[in-house]
Amino acid sequence: MNKAITILSAIIISIIITSCEQEIGRLDLTKNNPAEIQFRLKKGEEVKLWTDIDITYKEKPLFVYDCEFYKGDEFLFKGGTDPLATTNNRDEVLINENNITRWKFYGQLEGTFKAKEDATYRIKTTFIKNSNPDLD
Repeated sequence: MNKAITILSAIIISIIITSCEQEIGRLDLTKNNPAEIQFRLKKGEEVKLWTDIDITYKEKPLFVYDCEFYKGDEFLFKGGTDPLATTNNRDEVLINENNITRWKFYGQLEGTFKAKEDATYRIKTTFIKNSNPDLD
């Protein structure tokens, strides 16, 4: 079988951060990994993380977004989430032909972040994937 068909043919992953249901930033982890975004929040504003996935694979990959949260330069906490485990998926397409799967969707990642005070916040995200030889 043609190896080009069995490898990950497309992986477009972005984290979309929303506040008041408006996008306030986007990270393209296919071009910059790790990547960081900075934004202002008022006390009580909540941030939701979203991902935009477009992948093709033979064996389902193992992915993790490793996220570090900061208030200015002060480290707040660190956590990881599976970008393939989302809710509120939109525009989802899942096709499986000849043992090759194409999965495309835009979905909300688990968890939210709520500002405890007015400040400038940062999220630094690293995309981690398994070393499956079928992945590019």
